[in-house]
Amino acid sequence: MTDLQQLGPEEPYREMFTIEGEPEEAREARRRILEAFQDLRFYERDHIYLLHGERLPSVSGIASRFESQHFDPVSQSESYALRHGETPEYWRAQWECNSFRATTLGTKTHEFGESLSYLRAGHPEFIRPSVASQYLERHGFLAPIHPKEEAAKAFLEGLHPSLHLVLNEARVYSGLNPDPSRNLSERICGTFDMLYWYDGEGDASRAGFVLFDYKTNASLFSEFNQRNHVMLMSPFSDIVQESIGEYTIQLSLYALMLEDIGINVLGRRIVWLKDDGTFETFALPDVSDRLRNCL
Repeated sequence: MTDLQQLGPEEPYREMFTIEGEPEEAREARRRILEAFQDLRFYERDHIYLLHGERLPSVSGIASRFESQHFDPVSQSESYALRHGETPEYWRAQWECNSFRATTLGTKTHEFGESLSYLRAGHPEFIRPSVASQYLERHGFLAPIHPKEEAAKAFLEGLHPSLHLVLNEARVYSGLNPDPSRNLSERICGTFDMLYWYDGEGDASRAGFVLFDYKTNASLFSEFNQRNHVMLMSPFSDIVQESIGEYTIQLSLYALMLEDIGINVLGRRIVWLKDDGTFETFALPDVSDRLRNCL
């Protein structure tokens, strides 16, 4: 059990809402998700999830379990100092500061994207406090102030009208499949960025749900690992150990948790937000069956 008094304030859970003109499928999926996972608590300061007082491992941590090689800052900083001067402690501090900057920027960009998405859906009350100062209410304008925010804005403005918002930043966890044999052996949780209902553009056989996830990395790929065939561990030994490979696992875990409550995900997409204000999307394969067999 975790001492709640040592944690920061709990992040508020989204209450049920509707979007004018939305399809019934999107509204029903939103209701189902919010009801199914409402008992999962999240504390942003320490990035801790609690389910009935029990701390759960997160999706990002599960994905890292399959890394075949891990970065060791102590040994790496020692060799780096020999080549470039300064002390190992100096380089470890530099790396930690750079990582903190990237994480902070990533969080801020995600919150801008979430806020803009809800604003476009007619819900300015969901604008996050971190970007509230960027909102010009009389014009309904949320100002992007960084190229990655410009990229998020371009992505949202370019979404096909057949895609209908279900939820942004929704917490989910595993173990709710009515068939016990389909549940993972441990509870896993996380927060997905975006879920949309694709209406099939008039063809019901093509309709379904699509997960999108913003990524703000400098790069999604590792040329070194590709060149040297550094792969993830079994059962993902056919996937290169690089950011997009680990994101493949992450998004399939989110999809798996949604499928446990009857929401079938037909697509998983990474939205890579770049420093030049542009974005790229990458379709990821479904590896949820492998995850059910190994976790």
